Amino acid sequence: MNKVYIDPNKCDRSVMCRPRRSCPEKAITQEKLGLIKRGVAVIDLEKCVACGECIKLCPHGAILMKEASVGQRKKKKKK
Repeated sequence: MNKVYIDPNKCDRSVMCRPRRSCPEKAITQEKLGLIKRGVAVIDLEKCVACGECIKLCPHGAILMKEASVGQRKKKKKK
């Protein structure tokens, strides 16, 4: 199963966050910090279906996807 996450160091905290606005599952949210300020975008893993649309739309490369079970598979192969 894939896991999508946001690198807070790359997120520009834009009010016009394209991935947040375009997420088909509405899994991306941002805390409002005033009229034109937002916090780092956050992905709700309960809602996210790992479709990858947000990764394509993020102009800063702040959204990444990794396979959640990769580490477990490597451990099993070494035994």
